[in-house]
Amino acid sequence: MGGGAIAPLVPLVCTEPVRYCGEEALQRDIENLKAAVVGLDYHSVFMPSVAPSGVGSNEYYPTEEEFFHAVGAALRTEYQAIVDAGFVLQIDDPFLTDIFSDPALNSHERHRRAVMYVEAINESLRGIPPEKVRFHTCYGINEGPRVHDAALEEVVQYMLNVNAGAFSFEAANPRHEHEYHLWERIKLPEGKILIPGVITHASNIVEHPEWIAERLVRFAKLVGPEHVIAGADCGFSSQATYRPEVHPTVIWAKFQALSEGARIATTTLRRMSI
Repeated sequence: MGGGAIAPLVPLVCTEPVRYCGEEALQRDIENLKAAVVGLDYHSVFMPSVAPSGVGSNEYYPTEEEFFHAVGAALRTEYQAIVDAGFVLQIDDPFLTDIFSDPALNSHERHRRAVMYVEAINESLRGIPPEKVRFHTCYGINEGPRVHDAALEEVVQYMLNVNAGAFSFEAANPRHEHEYHLWERIKLPEGKILIPGVITHASNIVEHPEWIAERLVRFAKLVGPEHVIAGADCGFSSQATYRPEVHPTVIWAKFQALSEGARIATTTLRRMSI
C-alpha cells in the first residue's frame, strides 16, 4: 500500500479532544472545484472527504467508539460545507474493507468494528439528505496482487447500512469482477444507486469501451439501468503524498473509454428495453 509514497508516512495519533480546523483549506478546495466546472454542462459534481475511520488512532478517548464519533462530529463541518456548496459528498472509506482482511480480528470483532465505523459515519451525516451522499469503499490504490482482499460479500451488508444514496466499489479489479453475481441474491434498497468500478486504477491497460459496456449491462440487468452509474474502482492518486502508478496519459485514456463505454451501454439497454 505504501509503495507509491513519495514522502514519509507520518501516523496520526489523537492526544487531545478532536476539533475541526481545516476551514481555510476546505474553502480553497471548494472554490477550486467550482472554478473547474465553470462553463461545463454537467449533471452533478462530487467532492470526496475521508471517513471518520481514516483519521488516525486514539490515545485520548476512553473508548474507540467515543473517538470515532468525535472525529465524525468534527468531519460533519466538512461534509455539510461540501453539500452546502452544491456538490455531492463522497465519503471515501477503504478502511471498512480492511477490517475483513485483518487476521488479528475474529468474526465477532470484525462485526463490532464494522458496525462502529458505520454508526460513526451515519451520525456525522445526520440531517444531510442521502441523495446528496455517495459512499466509496475499495482495497487501496496500489498495483498489488490483491490475494488477501476481503470479499465484497463480507462488506456489502455494512456498506448498504450507510445513509448514502449511492455506493461505489471495485468491480473492474480482476479479483472482484465476478462479484456482480452478489446482486442476483442481494436486493438493492429502494431508491439506491450502484456505482461499480468499470475501469481500474490497478492496471496500465486501457479497458476497451465495449468491455466496459458489458460490465455496466451486467449490473443494469440485475438492479435496473436507472440504478447504475459508471465509475472507477478508486482514485488514481488519492493522496497528494503518492505518485500515481498509472501514467496520467493512460488515466485520461481510461476516462475516455469509460465515457464511451457508458454511451454504448445506454444504447444497448435501450435496444433491449431493460
